[in-house]
Amino acid sequence: MALTVPPPNPLKFTLRPYNPHSEDDSHHMPSFFRAAAPIFSDELISALRECGVDSLDVYDLELTDPDSGQVYTHYKVVNVVSLVSAADMKRSIGTAHGSTNLALYDVDFDRLVIDPGKTKGHNFFRLAESTNMLIAHESVKQQLQAKGFTDLAFYKLGNVAT
Repeated sequence: MALTVPPPNPLKFTLRPYNPHSEDDSHHMPSFFRAAAPIFSDELISALRECGVDSLDVYDLELTDPDSGQVYTHYKVVNVVSLVSAADMKRSIGTAHGSTNLALYDVDFDRLVIDPGKTKGHNFFRLAESTNMLIAHESVKQQLQAKGFTDLAFYKLGNVAT
């Protein structure tokens, strides 16, 4: 869903300080940061658009590295506005949290089956049944990998756990 009130321009986020004792920390600046609002590099946004993804609202961002003081401006906060109810709930396995009203629950999937007839032609979207999940069509995945996006993780839907 598109924002009705624009956020500050630019948005300003600060990375967590580097922890050399953490296996998860790195000085590598990835194409995608999973955050409360997804953060994509300009290169990833451009590549997604080349793949036919037209459901991205992007917002300027100043991303500060607290260790070096460097400010990165080639990232955007992204709102994936296509929210699609495409899970085949009879064939998927998961735990629903919240109301039984679809609009008010979120599912932690152990196995996800997408009903292609419900995707409405979208090749990249947020899943309505689990709004923190981004779904990419196989063709988008292949094109991104062919463009060299090796730092993106794609999961088989049957093996997904949210």
